[in-house]
Amino acid sequence: MADQVQQITVQRILGPTNAAAQGDRERPVTLWRNPMLIEFPEHTAPVASVIIPVHGQWTVTQDCLQSLSRLHSSTPFEVVVVDDCSPDDTADELAAIPGLRHVRTGRNTGFVGACNLGAEHARGSVLVFLNNDTLVHHRWLDVLVETLDQDPTIGLVGSLLMYPDGLVQESGGIIFQDGSGHNFGRRWWPENSAIRGTREVDYCSGASIAVRRALFEELGGFDIRYAPAYYEDVDLCFGIRSLGYRVVVQPESVLTHLEGVSNGRDDTGGLKRFQRVNRAAFLRKWRKELVVNGPNDGPASVWNGRHRRPRGMVLIYESDVPTPDQDAGSRRLKAIIDELRGLGFAVYLAPAKRRGLQPYTRDLEREGVTVLTTLEEQHGFLIEAGPAISTIILSRPQVAGAVMEQVLQYAPDALTIYDSVDLHGRRLLAQSEIENDPRLRRMAGYIWELERTAMKITDITLVVSPVEKEYLAGREPGVQVELLSLVHQAVVTDPRPTGRRDIVMVGNYNHPPNIDGAQWMSREVMPLIRKVVPDATLNLVGSNLGPAVAALAGPGVEVVGWVKDLAPVYAAARVVVAPLRFGAGVKGKVAEAVEHGLPIVGTSVAFEGMPVIAGTDVAVGDTPEAFAAAVIKLLQDDDQWVSMAASGQRRILEAFSPKQARTVLERILNDVPGWTRAG
Repeated sequence: MADQVQQITVQRILGPTNAAAQGDRERPVTLWRNPMLIEFPEHTAPVASVIIPVHGQWTVTQDCLQSLSRLHSSTPFEVVVVDDCSPDDTADELAAIPGLRHVRTGRNTGFVGACNLGAEHARGSVLVFLNNDTLVHHRWLDVLVETLDQDPTIGLVGSLLMYPDGLVQESGGIIFQDGSGHNFGRRWWPENSAIRGTREVDYCSGASIAVRRALFEELGGFDIRYAPAYYEDVDLCFGIRSLGYRVVVQPESVLTHLEGVSNGRDDTGGLKRFQRVNRAAFLRKWRKELVVNGPNDGPASVWNGRHRRPRGMVLIYESDVPTPDQDAGSRRLKAIIDELRGLGFAVYLAPAKRRGLQPYTRDLEREGVTVLTTLEEQHGFLIEAGPAISTIILSRPQVAGAVMEQVLQYAPDALTIYDSVDLHGRRLLAQSEIENDPRLRRMAGYIWELERTAMKITDITLVVSPVEKEYLAGREPGVQVELLSLVHQAVVTDPRPTGRRDIVMVGNYNHPPNIDGAQWMSREVMPLIRKVVPDATLNLVGSNLGPAVAALAGPGVEVVGWVKDLAPVYAAARVVVAPLRFGAGVKGKVAEAVEHGLPIVGTSVAFEGMPVIAGTDVAVGDTPEAFAAAVIKLLQDDDQWVSMAASGQRRILEAFSPKQARTVLERILNDVPGWTRAG
């Protein structure tokens, strides 16, 4: 064995969620090439078997094995190297590596034959096929295995492949109707939002794929018709799907691939020529399945093919990334995204604040949603994918006004939907009347004009309340209005009042109706309650506490602020209050309270648009005296508490179930315009 220590330099490769400045990105790292540093732990029952076919090129294989030996994986794994009759001293070098399993073919069988032989000798329940011209990154293997463990519907998962210069080689692959392929993300920076996120794809390159052993064996391994190499990985992915499993790319599993080292790049001669030959064989085998794949006719088809056969692409313009644990609007948006994905649509989110708000962005990406976090990404996607975008949702008047012109220019065939979230102008007008503020009244008029413009330009307007739908019917009769309210389902059923004592108000306290409500409740209602129940305490819980709300802390009022998990808050609460004197739309915190089986006291404004019966499902009070009396009743009367909690939960959640949201979306999107890859 050679004992010389050599030094090689490769570019520093960033993981898909580890953005850095360009200068940092380009810093080289040093890999010391030393065969004495390579060894592998021996496991009697490995979970994963890493199978590496090799034919000569020992120094390339050595670098790959050295990167594997430094992996420090939490997954028990073995390394099986199949020496396909190497002409150099590869066999001797492999035999000297502790812990490595070495299989040698009797004759040169090619990539397909070597991989199948390696699978026969493997012991793991997960087979990981790895090219020898690769360098694996931290958690490369763990992420692949975790992806399979966490979702039993996934049969095969592939990695993000990087070039040595730090650019992307492939984040999943696309196969078009003619059998031609496209490596998505090729020559892009890994920080690009479209690179990130687990998603279903046509295929993943065999340079790094993990497949369930049982499925691989059921298919008979790699199809030998593709021997010696090329299209065997694509064929395997199509075979996995034929068994009812999904194929996904997992960009959090990263490796560097020295493309072309193994087989060269000239497809007219040598082993590379089989790329053309085997494409024809692949077409003959899978012609019926390929009918539903799209044509290879430009950037729009690439974007549409990025997700495996989407029903359509939906682009959502919103003010920010949804934070479902902080506000009701975010919970509704997240529910809409979930239902769209459930209906088969590929979802792209373009937040106006253009930030990758964590952990929310990462959570969306792991679910397969693409969050476009820069102006360049948002505009570039609209320009390139515009002809293939089926639906565009514009949320809130200011957001819609900022992008409407571009939307109409680059996606003229898309169905456009204006999501009002609530009628902002109407809410501001109500606030201006309570506060007698001329400035707010002028602002309300300005916002209303923005809303009217958005409604008239788009095809459909969404509202969250039947009251708002009726309001628009009288003022804008030419606008097609659909009701898509909040989405909630029971978290706690059949709760008991025993041991509960707190009065709780939950809200986002940068929202004027919530600030006003907290002040009114603390200053005018709580003193009346404490005259009858001296130890009664109001807990103000929620995000974005400002000085106006913080100043309310005192006897009988505790300012809690934001908490990550509201379940313990609701578990200790006796009564939830919604003391809103103005506002618009359906109030999310009302529905959230009944999710947890709690009775709620609110104003008439708080229950606007909700199908509830006052006194049976909820308690209503529009004056301090009436509000206080309703709270006191629920603090003292267990029978009333149980009855109202059960009735309110049943009636409200029936109206706001996920099924209702899906029904509305499916009706709206049933015949969206534009070309989509059906199937």
